[in-house]
Amino acid sequence: MSSRVNNNPFERRQVMKVNQEKSRPLPPWMSRMRAQWVEETVSETVKADNCLFGVIIGPGGSTIKELQVKYNIRVLVPRKGSKDEPITVQGKDKTLVKNAVLRIKALIAEEKERRRVTTPVSQTLCIPKALHGKVIGLQGQNIRPITQALKIKIQFPNKNDNSDEVTLTGLPDQVDQGISRLLNLVTRFPPCRA
Repeated sequence: MSSRVNNNPFERRQVMKVNQEKSRPLPPWMSRMRAQWVEETVSETVKADNCLFGVIIGPGGSTIKELQVKYNIRVLVPRKGSKDEPITVQGKDKTLVKNAVLRIKALIAEEKERRRVTTPVSQTLCIPKALHGKVIGLQGQNIRPITQALKIKIQFPNKNDNSDEVTLTGLPDQVDQGISRLLNLVTRFPPCRA
């Protein structure tokens, strides 16, 4: 009969840990604390898109730690890739849990607004084809100041295209200003007679 001796210390430690975890029951005081926590815990959920979980966690977990310390709560954020799972806020004090939920909702709203403002958009404006040349100006002299000042892109259809659609692309606020400036340019010219 041969007995195999495991000389790898890492494997021995790993085997011992597995055996310890299986055979070790919780001490009574710890199970009482766990039961008390479960009984007295107030829990609320906050729905948010998965892409916004990082805002609640923060760099290196700093935001979530700050929330947990400030409001004396526990914040449970679903794993990355989980679908339609809400953020859970747990604590013993109902008002602190509510305040933490309000703060989390505010963080989410701020991030949504920040993304809305910093995400480029395209809008289409209809300007009669006959006015395109006048609006553009000689070598672009009329629209160049608009595109440079607002940092937007204005695209007119090709000469062969009979479309009236002019597309403006850039940040939302700048695109809105560009539309109003283009409309001011259009109103300077007399209406076309076809």
